[in-house]
Amino acid sequence: MTSEAEEVIAADFDVTEWDPEPYEIEGSNSDLSRVRVTKLFDGLITGTSRAELLMAGNTRGAGYVASEVFTGTVDGKEGSMIIQHWGLAEGEAAASAGHIIPGSGTGDLEGIVGKATYSQDASGQHSLELRVYFRTEPVNGLPS
Repeated sequence: MTSEAEEVIAADFDVTEWDPEPYEIEGSNSDLSRVRVTKLFDGLITGTSRAELLMAGNTRGAGYVASEVFTGTVDGKEGSMIIQHWGLAEGEAAASAGHIIPGSGTGDLEGIVGKATYSQDASGQHSLELRVYFRTEPVNGLPS
């Protein structure tokens, strides 16, 4: 059960901190790193996030998985939430998407669930689009 219909909320963001820590695993033919990232959001999504990424890349492609803690406002609702997302690139083609972890919302964002899509335009501007709704009851006995 939801308290309202799905909303589509988008905003631009800037990466304000990028702190990579390379590591090696025997037998790998790709560069591996753990990266701490800080982002600053402006628009209908306003606030900051801290993310931990695991990245792999080589001359043909790259990929990552991340857990990101956002704190701020989403369409005027204040709180925090955790987004887990991934990305994959091969040449110029790239895709990046994820989900808000159910039950991770705090404050006015309590009960938030949905999908996240990250993108970057030709000028380098990063954007986040959320497709969210607010769950008012647990699913299959799990908390929202």
